[in-house]
Amino acid sequence: MLVRNFEPVALADLVRSGPHSRSLVVVEDLLISRLVRAVLRKEGFSVLVTDPSEAAGLFRGSEAEDHILVTNSPALFLEFAQTVPLLYLTSAPDPRLEARFRNCRVVRKPFVPSELLEAAEELSALPAIE
Repeated sequence: MLVRNFEPVALADLVRSGPHSRSLVVVEDLLISRLVRAVLRKEGFSVLVTDPSEAAGLFRGSEAEDHILVTNSPALFLEFAQTVPLLYLTSAPDPRLEARFRNCRVVRKPFVPSELLEAAEELSALPAIE
């Protein structure tokens, strides 16, 4: 099921509400996006959910180094992988992706919330990307 009812957003809408980085969630499956949002919010991340094309536009026009991008469709976001931490959710992981970018974590679907949280916390703890 593709999610097509996202509201327009801005990265500035993400307000740091806890000890972690802000997160932008771009997951095309409604159930997974709800799970990701709930898990990250419960642990103190500020979360914004949007569609892939809108998110790509947000990153092209913004300073986004304190955001974590959570997606299951990384192709749109590889251009940002050097500057934006990327958490990739997939049922068929490509080990080359994680090896190519120090600020990328891959979580294999199906996953349990603790796996998602561990990857998000690792990315949140990375030093700023220059």
